[in-house]
Amino acid sequence: MSKSLKQKSKKFMSPNARHGYGKSDGGEKGLVICPECRAAYYKKRWRHNEAYFKGKETAPVNFMLCPADQMIKNRQYEGKVVVRNFPEDLEGEIINLIKNAANLAYEKDPMHRLISVGKVGKELIAFITENELAASIAKKIGNAYNKAKVKISFSAKPEGVALAVVEF
Repeated sequence: MSKSLKQKSKKFMSPNARHGYGKSDGGEKGLVICPECRAAYYKKRWRHNEAYFKGKETAPVNFMLCPADQMIKNRQYEGKVVVRNFPEDLEGEIINLIKNAANLAYEKDPMHRLISVGKVGKELIAFITENELAASIAKKIGNAYNKAKVKISFSAKPEGVALAVVEF
């Protein structure tokens, strides 16, 4: 996931609506497994642990991309973190902080993902599948570096895309 972003060759879009099974649907009978990440949807929730579903083998099983993998495939995001004017010697630390925060969130919920992080010009840009996770990552950077100022803005619904700018 640490591929460098190229300003013109990689373009991400904000989603107009999430497709697939999500929080607002009525739920699907049986079990749905994502073929990409192996997350499983059962009783209106995406989960990591397939061991949770042992003993439920009689439930019908379907395969489809989870909302996070569908967003990644469609080059969509719900959160964007932009780090500006950072000291060059802190670049690796900031990238590691972003990755670690995203990994902790992913362990709790398989829909919280870091899509990509990389340097574009003199900025670090991270694309994330969840808007609240983007805000959380920006706040963690601000807390880690006292000189950093954090500005977070959310677009109007239905997209709810977060733009978090951290400026040193």
